[in-house]
Amino acid sequence: MIGPEAIPPAVPVALIAAVVLFVPRRVGYGAATAVLLGVTAWVALVPAVTGPAVPFLGLEVVIVDVNTVSRVVGLVFGGFGAGAVGFGYATGADRRHLSVALWYVAAAMFAVFAGDWLGLVIGWELMAIMSTLLVWLYGGDAVRAGYRYALWHALGGGLFVAGVVAHLHASGLDSAALQFDQAGLATTGATLLVGGAVAINAGVIGLHTWLPDTYPRPHVMASVFLCAYTTKTAVYAAYRTFPEGNLVLAYIGGVMTIYGAAYALAQKDMRRLLSYHIQAQVGYMLAGIGLGSALGVAGGFAHLFNNVLYKGLLFMVAGAIILRTGHNRLDRFGALGRTSPSILLAFLVAALSITAAPGFNGFVSKGMVVDASVDAGEPVLRWLLLAGAVGTVMSFAKFGYYAFLKGDASAIRPATWVERAVFGAIAFACIALGVWYQALFALLPAPEAWETTPYSVGHLQEATAILVVGLLAFLSTRSLLQRLHGGWDIDRVTDPVAFFGTRLASRTVARAAGSLNRSAVGTAWRILATVRHRGGRRIGKEPTDRKVYDVIEAVRDQDSRDIGNEVADRYIRNAIGIVRAPRDAVIRWLPDRWLGPYENIRRSTPTSETGINLSIEDSLIVIIAVLALVIALALYF
Repeated sequence: MIGPEAIPPAVPVALIAAVVLFVPRRVGYGAATAVLLGVTAWVALVPAVTGPAVPFLGLEVVIVDVNTVSRVVGLVFGGFGAGAVGFGYATGADRRHLSVALWYVAAAMFAVFAGDWLGLVIGWELMAIMSTLLVWLYGGDAVRAGYRYALWHALGGGLFVAGVVAHLHASGLDSAALQFDQAGLATTGATLLVGGAVAINAGVIGLHTWLPDTYPRPHVMASVFLCAYTTKTAVYAAYRTFPEGNLVLAYIGGVMTIYGAAYALAQKDMRRLLSYHIQAQVGYMLAGIGLGSALGVAGGFAHLFNNVLYKGLLFMVAGAIILRTGHNRLDRFGALGRTSPSILLAFLVAALSITAAPGFNGFVSKGMVVDASVDAGEPVLRWLLLAGAVGTVMSFAKFGYYAFLKGDASAIRPATWVERAVFGAIAFACIALGVWYQALFALLPAPEAWETTPYSVGHLQEATAILVVGLLAFLSTRSLLQRLHGGWDIDRVTDPVAFFGTRLASRTVARAAGSLNRSAVGTAWRILATVRHRGGRRIGKEPTDRKVYDVIEAVRDQDSRDIGNEVADRYIRNAIGIVRAPRDAVIRWLPDRWLGPYENIRRSTPTSETGINLSIEDSLIVIIAVLALVIALALYF
């Protein structure tokens, strides 16, 4: 009998995702919150366990593997998901948004708790699908952005699958080869392929344009969910890909902290600013994972845990402002702090957390990654991380100044009790993990193998210097920053390339398909003509006609009177009747005003080589009829 510890935490989340579509909105949101809180409790309490292996594609997938790493990621995924559902209820998001968001969370949980590469791939691909749907649900500009998002993640998913296949090819096509190994993947090629997929989902420089392009576009509830799961699952996958670290990855992370913070400074769109800071903060996580030391890995996952909380709270603050003012841009409203103290307080806690102010959770985890760079003897990496921290202070000084202080007070409705409850719970967690950091340390990998003292004099001096330098830099460049309108990122190149490239590819495929269709139609009509005119009067000199004639004659020469024109005609008539029946049923239900355009489209037919005009519908009918004839011949033989 399977115990509760063997049930993947993704299962109850997926079940409630299906149920919420069929129950009243309030009931659905309440049930979803309860399920996610229950899943979080399960993750916290269940002992370390490797669950059952399920047959899939001739292999066995380990669907549950509760270990130190999956536990710390799963805890914040589940707990934050409950808060995000509560915020979604306050925004008025409908049940479709809730259902797709829950499927997205379920996919992320499945990926993190999967016990092997195949399970991770399945969760990875499901996340890409559900997150794309979550973006598309909002319509408008989100559809185009979602298309670009889908292209990037289709590429990433393809690379991931190719990498796992290459790994299996090198290590043997069996379930044992799928298990996570401390040495990573079997070959350099497999590592590069999976590393490319991780780089896309993590928003590595050059592969990141989907992030600031997509996250500002959908419903504000969708942005809150999106900011928490895709990039953080990529960090988890980076750990699985480079379990012993990779110094190149660490330096990529270090540069990301500066790049993301610099571009965030140039933004006036709140969610675009926050999206660039996802890239910057993921840089700290990748730096820790890349260093590979016990302290670096622990710091990377500690920062992942903390970042989900304060970055999610920042997206909630931005969403609450957008819902109340109708504006995304910081220069379209002002002085909200005078009219909405609850939103201001939530912003202050989140901003102090992300800027690593002492007393808040970001101070602890960011300090761990910086310490790991010092222990590893990488001073350049340390200075990259510190420079990114200064840029972070400047960015959120800008956000706070324009949103809550500058200008005339904008009258907006106060936060609802649900918003205050969600803001308060997440803000409390940010403060609690900054003060009682031992609780987080107990969850991190290999706590006995590393040691750090967050509130040492050196750490406090360093944090104070970063805050002071960042604030002074913002004040001295405020007029310059006000004139910036987003800056030129590489999407100025990648977006046109993606647009024209996919258009060229689709047109090429369409032309090829058209040629194949015309060829198939011509061949089909020759076959029908040959069957109906066995005397050969309509058989031409082309090889295709002669081969068809030979086949028909060979069939007729068999010692059976059951195979003849009547049999072939009957199969063809039956096939055509079966195919036309749904179309005829649809036509009977069409309004009269639609029948004319429908018939015009149906009669807009390409001309086949036989001179007969055929619509796509008729082409399919003929092809299916020919297949029916072939089946009849095959049954005879």
